[in-house]
Amino acid sequence: MSYIDSYLNTLSSFELRESVVSTSKELVDNISTKFDFCEQLNCLLLGNVQSGKTGQMLGAISLMADKGYRLFLLLTTDNIDLQRQTYNRVKASLLDFNVISEKEEVLFEQVKLSKPTVIVLKKNTRVLKKWKDILVNTNVCHGLPLVIFDDEADAASLNTKVNANKVSPINRNLSLIKGTSTSSVYVEVTATPQAVLLQSLVSGWRPSFVTYFKPGSQYLGGNFFFSDPTSYCTKFTEDNELDKIIADDDTVTPDGLRDSILTFLAVCAYKKMKGESNCNFMIHPNVKIDVHNKFVTRVQEFLNLLEISQNEKGYDKALRAIWADLQHTKPDFPYYEDIKEGISEILENTEIMVVPLNSKSFVCRDSTNPDALDLSKGFNIVIGGNTLGRGITFPHLQTVYYCRSAKRMQADTFWQHSRIFGYDREKELVRIYIPKPLYKFFTELNKSNEMLIEQVTQGLDNLQIILPSDISPTRKNVLDTRYLNAIIGGMNFFASEPTDQFTNEIDSLISTIEESRSVPTDKETMVKLLQLVGSSDEQDFSSPKYIACVHALCAKRPSVKLRLIIRKDRDISKGTGTLLSENDRKLGSQFDDEIVLTLYRVKGETSKGWNGKPLWIPNIKFPKNICFYDTFENIQ
Repeated sequence: MSYIDSYLNTLSSFELRESVVSTSKELVDNISTKFDFCEQLNCLLLGNVQSGKTGQMLGAISLMADKGYRLFLLLTTDNIDLQRQTYNRVKASLLDFNVISEKEEVLFEQVKLSKPTVIVLKKNTRVLKKWKDILVNTNVCHGLPLVIFDDEADAASLNTKVNANKVSPINRNLSLIKGTSTSSVYVEVTATPQAVLLQSLVSGWRPSFVTYFKPGSQYLGGNFFFSDPTSYCTKFTEDNELDKIIADDDTVTPDGLRDSILTFLAVCAYKKMKGESNCNFMIHPNVKIDVHNKFVTRVQEFLNLLEISQNEKGYDKALRAIWADLQHTKPDFPYYEDIKEGISEILENTEIMVVPLNSKSFVCRDSTNPDALDLSKGFNIVIGGNTLGRGITFPHLQTVYYCRSAKRMQADTFWQHSRIFGYDREKELVRIYIPKPLYKFFTELNKSNEMLIEQVTQGLDNLQIILPSDISPTRKNVLDTRYLNAIIGGMNFFASEPTDQFTNEIDSLISTIEESRSVPTDKETMVKLLQLVGSSDEQDFSSPKYIACVHALCAKRPSVKLRLIIRKDRDISKGTGTLLSENDRKLGSQFDDEIVLTLYRVKGETSKGWNGKPLWIPNIKFPKNICFYDTFENIQ
């Protein structure tokens, strides 16, 4: 039996088996096309948040073993729980492999490569350095390619000191591990690829291709939770609820937090009636541990208050409204009195566990009792910050209360907070409580994410990451600013070294357009014009990049308008800034929500510094409050 067939036999879902077969074949076929067994190849395996990336990685490893690859490293984030969880899953899934934990170096030296071998390691400097030395000393990679699957590759693997002309420790050790073999395949795995895709070509970490796997039909993701119009699962809270909860002198539980807790209790009562014993509620308020502790206190106080006030009219009115909302989306939801009685029983038996989950709680759990928290058991209200992002998996997560904000939002970091995404949610009863501004922010992220996926499935040429201007694609310290290209909406971009190659063609194309103040146009016409104009220096005015921006923005915002400003017979000297007259600059600024392409036909006289031929000079401006990010492709 092949390795891939053996692995598929461990999967109970037919849909998952089909997806793993498809994804593995596409990834391995792409590797076979690009990899020459002489160099190092980087590629990206792209999924969605909590969409089953581990299962896809194991399928790809199995198929690569069938193709003759023998040694695999599987890297997890620097978290003891996650490394242990991943190791146990690999061992249970790849039954015909040697599966080695990071502390089993003796076992590795004993088994060598008698069978395909997977080593599961944390991305920890000490761990990586130790295994780099083991690979060198055992010489196990001699003549063999090394295959590395880096889960959450954008989180810790990239060089965080790139702009200081230094190399961060984890990034350095990963490079050294790559170098232990004459050739390697490095598979970067993530659901938030912005940092990876914006790596420069010279960094050594930019992928050569992307393999994207679609989530299954039961997956609830961004299009469900952050849709336009708003999904029924979304409940808006007051913008200042976080401030109210943090305030020491405020003892009244705000409506949003109150309703989210009641919703969770009602769902727990329903699940208990069905004989189920697991349901989770995530509260993500802030990064600060003292804020987490205040939420723990407020939630516990509210639960205690509920236990002694269940017969009060205020409680009954609030709970009945929650019940009616849940019953509206799930008509067979139990009778109100049954739910109320179930909640009473849960409270009396103290079945709700309120858990702070942050760096301090992780340290305590790791050093004393690693199995103290199991989110697959019981009814849990989990409160935390960054720890609730990458790596942590929430089974049966039905309710989320989210009020975290920041002065400068990062697309990849905040998208990882969407732990409510997943497969095992009961769709009719899932609810997310969030302020309207944050909901709008996540809706924008979802649109950007959908556009990014659509682009990468077509290839990486002229890739554009499109975001509102107040949102960064990723953290600045992993992007080499020397090669990062940001096209900012509201700014004029023009050709300093315009070409005169297609003057006649442009004359013909715009012959029917009169020289008026401005003219609405369509995407096809604007793209044709951008194909004909340009610069002798592509980094000065890159027509392909701007064309990609036009296509991407029109796809993301089908209602966006496009406009031309045409000016002829201009007698302008070369090197006079944007070349726009004051009137035309003011005119263009009147259309801040449109794509505006201004074309000046210049006489091109030699006395003015030109080549003696007429030429068209382009100037393009994209809508304000939006940014396009990419990297320079042609690096000297």
